[in-house]
Amino acid sequence: MRKEIITATSQDGLDCCTSVFVFTVYDESIDLVEKIKEAAAAFINTDTGLLEYQHNCENFNWGDFFSAVPNRFLRPYGFEKDTSDVAQHTVSFDEQLATEGDFHFSDEKWEILKRELFMNGTEALEEFLDNDIDENLEKDSIENMLDEVAGQMPDEELYKFYSKYCLEHQVLCEQRKQQLIKAIDDAEAYIPSSDELEIDYFDDIEISGEHKSGWFACRYDGHSSTLLLEFSDQPLITDDEVLDFDINVADVCDELGIAYCG
Repeated sequence: MRKEIITATSQDGLDCCTSVFVFTVYDESIDLVEKIKEAAAAFINTDTGLLEYQHNCENFNWGDFFSAVPNRFLRPYGFEKDTSDVAQHTVSFDEQLATEGDFHFSDEKWEILKRELFMNGTEALEEFLDNDIDENLEKDSIENMLDEVAGQMPDEELYKFYSKYCLEHQVLCEQRKQQLIKAIDDAEAYIPSSDELEIDYFDDIEISGEHKSGWFACRYDGHSSTLLLEFSDQPLITDDEVLDFDINVADVCDELGIAYCG
Protein backbone atom coordinates (compact mmCIF):
# COMPACT_ATOMS: atom_id res chain seq x y z
CA MET A 1 0.00 0.00 0.00
CA ARG A 2 1.20 3.50 -0.75
CA LYS A 3 0.00 7.08 -0.75
CA GLU A 4 0.10 9.12 -3.96
CA ILE A 5 -0.52 12.81 -4.38
CA ILE A 6 -1.72 14.26 -7.67
CA THR A 7 -1.42 17.99 -8.22
CA ALA A 8 -3.82 19.45 -10.78
CA THR A 9 -3.26 22.95 -12.17
CA SER A 10 -5.61 25.23 -14.07
CA GLN A 11 -5.01 28.59 -15.70
CA ASP A 12 -7.37 31.53 -15.23
CA GLY A 13 -5.86 34.36 -17.22
CA LEU A 14 -2.55 35.11 -15.55
CA ASP A 15 -3.53 33.25 -12.37
CA CYS A 16 -2.54 29.63 -11.88
CA CYS A 17 -4.75 27.57 -9.54
CA THR A 18 -3.53 24.36 -7.92
CA SER A 19 -5.57 21.51 -6.44
CA VAL A 20 -4.08 18.60 -4.53
CA PHE A 21 -5.70 15.15 -4.53
CA VAL A 22 -4.51 12.36 -2.22
CA PHE A 23 -5.07 8.67 -3.02
CA THR A 24 -4.41 5.41 -1.20
CA VAL A 25 -3.14 2.76 -3.62
CA TYR A 26 -3.67 -0.87 -2.59
CA ASP A 27 -2.39 -2.55 -5.74
CA GLU A 28 1.33 -1.73 -5.95
CA SER A 29 1.50 -2.76 -9.60
CA ILE A 30 -0.89 -0.15 -11.01
CA ASP A 31 -0.21 3.15 -12.73
CA LEU A 32 -2.53 5.36 -10.69
CA VAL A 33 -3.27 7.98 -13.35
CA GLU A 34 -4.15 5.32 -15.93
CA LYS A 35 -6.37 3.52 -13.41
CA ILE A 36 -8.14 6.77 -12.55
CA LYS A 37 -8.91 7.34 -16.24
CA GLU A 38 -10.14 3.76 -16.55
CA ALA A 39 -12.39 4.16 -13.50
CA ALA A 40 -13.69 7.53 -14.76
CA ALA A 41 -14.63 6.01 -18.11
CA ALA A 42 -16.45 3.18 -16.35
CA PHE A 43 -18.21 5.58 -13.97
CA ILE A 44 -19.75 7.81 -16.66
CA ASN A 45 -21.20 4.65 -18.19
CA THR A 46 -23.25 4.07 -15.05
CA ASP A 47 -26.59 5.86 -14.66
CA THR A 48 -25.27 7.95 -11.77
CA GLY A 49 -22.11 8.79 -13.67
CA LEU A 50 -23.98 9.66 -16.85
CA LEU A 51 -26.23 12.06 -14.95
CA GLU A 52 -23.17 13.69 -13.34
CA TYR A 53 -21.51 14.01 -16.77
CA GLN A 54 -24.59 15.70 -18.24
CA HIS A 55 -24.97 18.07 -15.28
CA ASN A 56 -21.33 19.12 -15.78
CA CYS A 57 -22.05 20.19 -19.38
CA GLU A 58 -20.48 16.95 -20.63
CA ASN A 59 -17.24 17.57 -18.73
CA PHE A 60 -15.61 15.25 -16.23
CA ASN A 61 -12.34 16.64 -14.90
CA TRP A 62 -10.22 15.88 -11.82
CA GLY A 63 -12.44 17.90 -9.52
CA ASP A 64 -15.56 16.15 -10.82
CA PHE A 65 -13.90 12.76 -10.36
CA PHE A 66 -12.82 13.44 -6.78
CA SER A 67 -16.17 14.85 -5.71
CA ALA A 68 -18.49 12.44 -7.54
CA VAL A 69 -16.97 8.94 -7.71
CA PRO A 70 -17.46 6.98 -4.44
CA ASN A 71 -14.66 4.87 -3.00
CA ARG A 72 -16.75 1.70 -3.16
CA PHE A 73 -16.66 2.12 -6.94
CA LEU A 74 -12.89 2.69 -6.98
CA ARG A 75 -11.68 -0.14 -4.71
CA PRO A 76 -11.96 -2.84 -7.41
CA TYR A 77 -9.48 -0.76 -9.43
CA GLY A 78 -6.88 -1.03 -6.64
CA PHE A 79 -7.13 2.43 -5.12
CA GLU A 80 -9.39 4.89 -3.36
CA LYS A 81 -9.57 8.59 -2.56
CA ASP A 82 -8.13 9.77 0.72
CA THR A 83 -10.89 12.03 1.95
CA SER A 84 -9.39 12.85 5.34
CA ASP A 85 -8.86 16.53 5.98
CA VAL A 86 -5.65 17.75 4.38
CA ALA A 87 -4.29 21.16 5.31
CA GLN A 88 -2.91 23.09 2.35
CA HIS A 89 -0.32 25.83 2.55
CA THR A 90 1.03 28.07 -0.16
CA VAL A 91 4.69 28.91 0.35
CA SER A 92 7.51 30.49 -1.59
CA PHE A 93 9.79 27.82 -3.05
CA ASP A 94 12.83 29.99 -2.26
CA GLU A 95 11.88 30.59 1.38
CA GLN A 96 14.86 29.67 3.58
CA LEU A 97 13.70 27.17 6.20
CA ALA A 98 16.96 27.18 8.16
CA THR A 99 19.71 29.78 8.42
CA GLU A 100 23.01 30.32 10.21
CA GLY A 101 21.10 31.57 13.22
CA ASP A 102 19.65 28.09 13.70
CA PHE A 103 23.03 26.43 14.20
CA HIS A 104 23.56 25.01 17.68
CA PHE A 105 26.93 23.44 18.34
CA SER A 106 26.21 20.57 20.71
CA ASP A 107 28.45 19.21 23.46
CA GLU A 108 28.67 15.96 21.50
CA LYS A 109 30.05 17.76 18.45
CA TRP A 110 32.52 19.64 20.63
CA GLU A 111 33.90 16.38 22.04
CA ILE A 112 34.30 15.06 18.48
CA LEU A 113 36.02 18.26 17.34
CA LYS A 114 38.32 18.30 20.37
CA ARG A 115 39.38 14.72 19.71
CA GLU A 116 40.10 15.47 16.05
CA LEU A 117 42.11 18.58 16.94
CA PHE A 118 44.38 16.47 19.14
CA MET A 119 44.66 13.80 16.45
CA ASN A 120 45.67 16.43 13.86
CA GLY A 121 48.52 17.64 16.05
CA THR A 122 50.03 20.89 17.24
CA GLU A 123 49.27 22.89 14.10
CA ALA A 124 45.52 22.21 14.38
CA LEU A 125 45.49 22.95 18.11
CA GLU A 126 47.35 26.24 17.64
CA GLU A 127 45.03 27.23 14.81
CA PHE A 128 42.01 26.72 17.04
CA LEU A 129 43.58 28.48 20.03
CA ASP A 130 45.03 31.21 17.82
CA ASN A 131 48.14 30.96 19.94
CA ASP A 132 51.35 28.97 20.24
CA ILE A 133 51.43 26.00 22.59
CA ASP A 134 54.27 25.40 25.02
CA GLU A 135 55.66 21.99 24.14
CA ASN A 136 55.91 21.17 27.86
CA LEU A 137 52.19 21.61 28.50
CA GLU A 138 50.31 18.51 29.65
CA LYS A 139 47.33 17.29 27.62
CA ASP A 140 44.92 18.20 30.44
CA SER A 141 46.14 21.78 30.39
CA ILE A 142 45.71 22.01 26.62
CA GLU A 143 42.23 20.52 26.92
CA ASN A 144 41.29 23.16 29.50
CA MET A 145 42.51 25.87 27.13
CA LEU A 146 40.43 24.39 24.32
CA ASP A 147 37.32 24.27 26.50
CA GLU A 148 37.82 27.89 27.54
CA VAL A 149 38.26 29.13 23.97
CA ALA A 150 35.32 27.06 22.70
CA GLY A 151 33.11 28.49 25.43
CA GLN A 152 33.71 31.99 24.07
CA MET A 153 33.57 31.13 20.38
CA PRO A 154 30.36 31.67 18.35
CA ASP A 155 28.68 28.50 17.09
CA GLU A 156 29.29 29.58 13.47
CA GLU A 157 33.05 29.60 14.10
CA LEU A 158 32.94 26.24 15.85
CA TYR A 159 31.10 24.81 12.86
CA LYS A 160 33.84 26.09 10.53
CA PHE A 161 36.45 24.10 12.47
CA TYR A 162 34.10 21.12 12.66
CA SER A 163 33.62 21.22 8.89
CA LYS A 164 37.38 21.38 8.35
CA TYR A 165 38.46 18.63 10.73
CA CYS A 166 35.44 16.38 11.33
CA LEU A 167 32.57 16.63 8.88
CA GLU A 168 33.78 14.41 6.05
CA HIS A 169 34.88 11.68 8.43
CA GLN A 170 31.65 11.87 10.44
CA VAL A 171 29.63 11.46 7.24
CA LEU A 172 31.69 8.37 6.40
CA CYS A 173 31.09 7.06 9.93
CA GLU A 174 27.34 7.50 9.57
CA GLN A 175 27.36 5.83 6.14
CA ARG A 176 29.27 2.83 7.55
CA LYS A 177 26.82 2.63 10.45
CA GLN A 178 23.88 2.58 8.02
CA GLN A 179 25.62 -0.18 6.03
CA LEU A 180 25.94 -2.19 9.25
CA ILE A 181 22.25 -1.69 10.04
CA LYS A 182 21.27 -2.82 6.53
CA ALA A 183 23.50 -5.90 6.80
CA ILE A 184 21.85 -6.81 10.13
CA ASP A 185 18.41 -6.37 8.53
CA ASP A 186 19.47 -8.57 5.60
CA ALA A 187 20.81 -11.25 7.95
CA GLU A 188 17.54 -11.33 9.89
CA ALA A 189 15.76 -12.54 6.75
CA TYR A 190 17.73 -15.80 7.03
CA ILE A 191 16.50 -16.54 10.57
CA PRO A 192 13.57 -19.00 10.89
CA SER A 193 10.69 -18.01 13.16
CA SER A 194 11.82 -20.54 15.80
CA ASP A 195 15.23 -18.86 16.22
CA GLU A 196 16.63 -15.38 16.81
CA LEU A 197 19.35 -13.32 15.21
CA GLU A 198 22.32 -12.66 17.48
CA ILE A 199 25.38 -10.53 16.71
CA ASP A 200 28.47 -12.14 18.24
CA TYR A 201 32.08 -11.04 18.49
CA PHE A 202 34.80 -13.52 17.56
CA ASP A 203 38.50 -12.88 17.95
CA ASP A 204 40.62 -14.80 15.45
CA ILE A 205 38.06 -17.41 14.44
CA GLU A 206 38.97 -19.80 11.63
CA ILE A 207 36.43 -20.02 8.81
CA SER A 208 37.19 -21.98 5.63
CA GLY A 209 40.89 -21.92 6.45
CA GLU A 210 41.00 -18.17 7.09
CA HIS A 211 41.42 -16.42 10.44
CA LYS A 212 38.95 -13.58 10.95
CA SER A 213 38.01 -11.17 13.72
CA GLY A 214 34.98 -8.99 14.16
CA TRP A 215 31.23 -9.05 14.69
CA PHE A 216 29.33 -11.85 12.92
CA ALA A 217 25.68 -12.64 12.27
CA CYS A 218 24.66 -15.76 14.22
CA ARG A 219 21.60 -17.90 14.77
CA TYR A 220 20.48 -18.42 18.37
CA ASP A 221 18.16 -21.41 18.90
CA GLY A 222 17.50 -20.87 22.60
CA HIS A 223 20.44 -23.00 23.69
CA SER A 224 23.46 -22.02 21.65
CA SER A 225 24.61 -19.62 18.97
CA THR A 226 26.12 -20.65 15.61
CA LEU A 227 27.48 -18.64 12.70
CA LEU A 228 24.87 -17.77 10.09
CA LEU A 229 27.01 -19.06 7.25
CA GLU A 230 24.12 -19.21 4.77
CA PHE A 231 24.08 -15.42 5.03
CA SER A 232 27.83 -14.75 5.06
CA ASP A 233 31.13 -16.07 6.40
CA GLN A 234 32.47 -12.51 6.64
CA PRO A 235 32.16 -10.25 9.68
CA LEU A 236 29.42 -7.64 9.58
CA ILE A 237 32.08 -5.22 10.74
CA THR A 238 35.77 -5.74 11.57
CA ASP A 239 37.80 -4.54 14.54
CA ASP A 240 39.58 -2.01 12.36
CA GLU A 241 36.28 -0.60 11.05
CA VAL A 242 34.89 -0.29 14.57
CA LEU A 243 37.90 1.85 15.48
CA ASP A 244 38.18 3.77 12.20
CA PHE A 245 34.48 4.66 12.06
CA ASP A 246 33.92 4.98 15.82
CA ILE A 247 30.97 2.57 15.80
CA ASN A 248 29.60 1.12 19.02
CA VAL A 249 28.13 -2.19 17.87
CA ALA A 250 26.34 -2.75 21.18
CA ASP A 251 24.54 0.59 20.81
CA VAL A 252 23.52 -0.29 17.25
CA CYS A 253 22.14 -3.65 18.39
CA ASP A 254 20.25 -1.97 21.23
CA GLU A 255 18.69 0.48 18.75
CA LEU A 256 17.52 -2.43 16.59
CA GLY A 257 16.44 -4.65 19.47
CA ILE A 258 18.96 -7.34 18.45
CA ALA A 259 20.78 -9.52 20.98
CA TYR A 260 24.58 -9.44 20.97
CA CYS A 261 27.43 -11.15 22.74
CA GLY A 262 31.04 -10.01 22.98
